[in-house]
Amino acid sequence: MELNKHLVVLSMVAVCFAWVLPQASSATAAAPVSPPKTLSPPKPLSPPKPVSPPTPLVTLPSPSPAPAPAKPKRKPEASLLNILKKAGDFAVLVKLLRDTHVGEEVDSQLEDNNNGITFFAPTDSAFSELKAGTLNSLTSERQVELMLYHVVPAYLPQSQFQTVSNPLITKAGGAGLGEFPLNVTMYPDKVVVSTGVNNAIIEKTLFSDGTLVVYQVNKVLLPLNLFAQGKSYAQAPVAEATDKPDGTTATALASSAERKYFSGELRSAIVGVAALVVSSYL
Repeated sequence: MELNKHLVVLSMVAVCFAWVLPQASSATAAAPVSPPKTLSPPKPLSPPKPVSPPTPLVTLPSPSPAPAPAKPKRKPEASLLNILKKAGDFAVLVKLLRDTHVGEEVDSQLEDNNNGITFFAPTDSAFSELKAGTLNSLTSERQVELMLYHVVPAYLPQSQFQTVSNPLITKAGGAGLGEFPLNVTMYPDKVVVSTGVNNAIIEKTLFSDGTLVVYQVNKVLLPLNLFAQGKSYAQAPVAEATDKPDGTTATALASSAERKYFSGELRSAIVGVAALVVSSYL
């Protein structure tokens, strides 16, 4: 029974194949086969367009800064030596400033320095109060330092003396202990300049133009670097002169100071010649 079922199924499958195969072959024969498509050759690539170089940026020249206005030249009558000559009673100081070239240096710095300069000017009577040989005991270099000690590289009107920071720095060097300290103290009735060796009083203002101020002082300022503290370099007391000596007295004081200065120079020259003579015989 089972075998008959299988045979029936197989016969039905065979009938189906017998019918499907002829139909598929006829359909295949009826449809023409299209030839394969031929691929067209690729189009040649066009050469790349040359890249034009970038247009250089036009750099405009930067505007040059406006030149600083030229500092006006100082008038000859405003030079330190001419101020002292015009004031009178400063023959020894003028000679020292000229011999040491400090006068020229002050005028040159006034042309370039915007801070100005303060100068303390000892009178001829101030020099005459020094012991004989005090200045001539100094070498040429030390005399330069002495003159530079009277120069402060800043314009200091008297209104600033009450608030100025002490010690002041001078052109001679530092303000440390044993160097060139200079202190200015303002009192109700006077202004005192202290060096550590001696004290001077500002007697009056000789000149002031906002750049240079020159004060007349009654003492030569003696710095600690050159002179010993506690030692007196003043002459023995003499009869007091009037506060405002007449022309004869002022001339006599100046002549006395000059004689001391030049006699000291002559004495130094004689000693030098004698030393050379002695050494030639040794």
